Amino acid sequence: MLGAIHQFLDLKTLIWLFPIIFIFHDLEEIITIESSMAANKDNYPKTRFVELTLSMREKLGSTAAQLAVSATWILLIISFTAVMTAHFSSNGGGFLLFTAILNLFVLQAFMHIVQSIMFRGYTPGIITSLLLLIPYCLVTYYFLVEYGQMDWHLVFTSLPVSLILILVFLVGNILGRYFIR
Repeated sequence: MLGAIHQFLDLKTLIWLFPIIFIFHDLEEIITIESSMAANKDNYPKTRFVELTLSMREKLGSTAAQLAVSATWILLIISFTAVMTAHFSSNGGGFLLFTAILNLFVLQAFMHIVQSIMFRGYTPGIITSLLLLIPYCLVTYYFLVEYGQMDWHLVFTSLPVSLILILVFLVGNILGRYFIR
């Protein structure tokens, strides 16, 4: 089945889809964050995980405007990464930063699934995680391997870079809280 995808997609197209997939995912989060939290505020199960998640959401910014500022920051980084990857990949360049952010897409999709299970219902971002993020990441990993751009060395090298990028992306949350009070 994945072989049939080759007639519609190539690696360069997947690179350019990177920021677009992020935009769709974050739009779902931005549009639904406030209404979802307000509608379910008293319905959430009182577990330690749920309380910790809600506490982190409050500290990192829980309004649509704060999330929009954070998403803009992350989108700038993802767009820069897509441009640089598309440019340098045609010159034999690497995919380290691209793969590191792709790893974070997978982590975020997994966290949305876990949150939906723990919250026992809809959480902002779950629909696009299931319908866009996970399929996009799986197809992109497949193409990276298929085109010989990803090996175990890149996988292991990209993991610490992914951890550093979490901190870089959190700057967006700080900017959101700073500019939108």
